[in-house]
This record gives sequence, C-alpha cells and structure tokens, in this order.
Amino acid sequence: MSADLPADRVARVLVANGYRQIVPPLQLAGLTFEVAGAFVGLGHSADLVIVGDMAADGERKVVQQIEGIARALDVMRSHRPLTTVIVGPRPVGKMLEALAQVGRILPVGEAADPADLRDQLAVLLPLVLPESLTADRDLGAGETLALPDEPLAEVLFETSKLGEGAVRDRFHAALRSVFTADEDDDAEDEFGDYVEQDSDEDDGDNGEASA
Repeated sequence: MSADLPADRVARVLVANGYRQIVPPLQLAGLTFEVAGAFVGLGHSADLVIVGDMAADGERKVVQQIEGIARALDVMRSHRPLTTVIVGPRPVGKMLEALAQVGRILPVGEAADPADLRDQLAVLLPLVLPESLTADRDLGAGETLALPDEPLAEVLFETSKLGEGAVRDRFHAALRSVFTADEDDDAEDEFGDYVEQDSDEDDGDNGEASA
C-alpha cells in the first residue's frame, strides 16, 4: 500500500470541489512538464492549479517548472490564472520571489490536517453558505413578530404580504404626509406674524383714509 503523500491530499480536496485532474505529464505549447499535480478549475474557478512538491522534487526544479508553465501559458495567450500549491518546505528568498512573479502561491506544508488544508486552499474552493432558516424558525411558520409600538410599523408589516413594491409605496406615502404637514406648520410659523402685521397696517391705512 502506497503512502499518502501531501500532494495526494491536495488532489483529493481539489477534485472533490470540482477541479479536473490532468493526467500526467502536463503538456502545454508543445512542452512537457513533470509536476506533482495539475488541475483545471471548472465553473466556479478558471485557475490552472499546479502542485509543486519541494521535498520530492527540490526547490530549484519546482521553480523552473512553474516558470516554464507560466511562459507556455503566455505563448498560448491563455487567460487562465496560474496558482501554485506548494507542499513540503516553504520557499524563501529569491525562489519565493520567482514564484510570486508568475502567479499566486499557496504553501500548505505537509497538508496533514484536512480542516487546515481546506482553509489554506479556501481561495480556490467554492464558497459554502450557511444553511437558511429552517421552517420552524421562519417568520411565517407561527412565530409572533415583536413590532414597535407604532401604527406605521403594523401597517407596513401587513402591507408586506402584498410584496416589496406595496411596502415601498406605502412607506413613501407616509413620508409625504409627514413632510406636507411640516410644510404647512412652517408656513404658518414663518408668515403668520407678517400677515397679521399687514392686516393691522391695512386697518390703519383704512382708518386714516376714513379719517
């Protein structure tokens, strides 16, 4: 029975999440590349994912292979992003810089813990959303909704049964009624004294005229 290698564990996660594994060796633009694994994303991802095994192949060979793959993609005018998953020792210094210049790098070490490995590869995996509210937690399934002690809140809640548009229209109508009332009050406050003063002046003028 063969040992379970870090590259194998990475392969299982990628394949389980919709990636297609390329049968080795990887061939691009008439060139052949010996890498620990190669995958193409389908649907949620367009990445070409290369697995580089630093322990098995050595740092220099892995970097040379990745640089060669990047050049081949350029020759092919491919639009696939290049991502390198590094298993084994993490590259440092110039080797790390060389890899970073041609694509994204995801170091995963020995990839021993499945949960940690998924976290390290999360950028390549489809987003998993939490389950929606179950039926017994649905607002329409018998629970009583605590509404503010405001008539408008109850009106809007009842109107929500008619759809989003009905709620929007009812809310806008309520806003218009408030602004209309405020404008009437403002007009009375602003012009009330002036009108009254004009009325007094008119009475005075009339008095003088009659006198």
